[in-house]
Amino acid sequence: MASGPAWLRDFYPGYFALVMATGIVDIAARLLGYQAVALPLLAISLAAYLLLWAVLVARLALFPRAVLADFRSHQRGPGFLTIVAATGVIGGELGDFRLLAGVLPPLFWFSLALWVLLVYGFLSTATVGSVKPDLEQGLNGSWLLLTVATESVAILACSAASRAVEPQALAFAGLAFYLLGAVLYLLIITLILLRWMFRPMLASDMDEAWWINMGAVAIATLAGARLMSLPNVKPNLLPLLDFAAPFTVLLWVTSTFWIPLLAVLFVRKLVQRKSYSYSPSLWSMVFPLGMYTSATREYAAAVHLPFLRPIPRVMFWVALLAWLVTFAAMCARLVRSMWQPAATGAA
Repeated sequence: MASGPAWLRDFYPGYFALVMATGIVDIAARLLGYQAVALPLLAISLAAYLLLWAVLVARLALFPRAVLADFRSHQRGPGFLTIVAATGVIGGELGDFRLLAGVLPPLFWFSLALWVLLVYGFLSTATVGSVKPDLEQGLNGSWLLLTVATESVAILACSAASRAVEPQALAFAGLAFYLLGAVLYLLIITLILLRWMFRPMLASDMDEAWWINMGAVAIATLAGARLMSLPNVKPNLLPLLDFAAPFTVLLWVTSTFWIPLLAVLFVRKLVQRKSYSYSPSLWSMVFPLGMYTSATREYAAAVHLPFLRPIPRVMFWVALLAWLVTFAAMCARLVRSMWQPAATGAA
């Protein structure tokens, strides 16, 4: 049996949420004109994306059984879908701002291949398992990464379509994934509300992954805004794309609805906590805040509603503060973990 460090064997499969969170705050900064903030975030997200791929490959090589066990897990399996969403965010950072626009088509196809592999792989293993957890233990907010991953493919399709000579197929793909992501959200959020309202919920159950309740509809809002902004679409597709306008209003107001409730529950958990420590799931809170900022900014531009523009201006600083606190906590954890073995060895 292959051997390796325990941290690699137990590595959290949803750590690509770090890339998602960093990348979307970078995109929000660019949309709002904060270039000095955006550049270091771009560098961090690119470095983290490459590093996490290296960690994933090493983990697959040294601990394939642990990876497979995680993939089959109802609790940890959805975390693999962050790979799809992180790829979409990287495409947005490089392509949408013309830093490296040529990466959009290959990244779209790469993201689509990852989506097919991971979504169908996870759903099939979750379905055929003979031993399954009940709703309390098996369902958490990370299941909404099914929507997030799907909408990230839709956004990449729209980005590639906006620069394609013949954008019709890509535009249709963007619309299809946009609607599929919304359907997946409706299915999963129904189960989540059943879990919340009719099952016991302890403070320990209210982890940061529940913020994806908001983030999943926020990224769907961004996909809708991109669809409404597509240029050079032929008339036969326009009736289909016109559907996105009223539906995206519904998505945006749903994401807005979640924010006060999630904030109250988060504060309640902070008050009841006896200690505070870093957890990778914190990135699942940062990403929705950044995504809501970007989605609101692009939606306001797409439908020409200037009275919405102050919202992303305020939310950006909330998202950036959340990112800074989480990143500092992560770095402190890394330093502490490196210091402790060294101190133990010296002793």
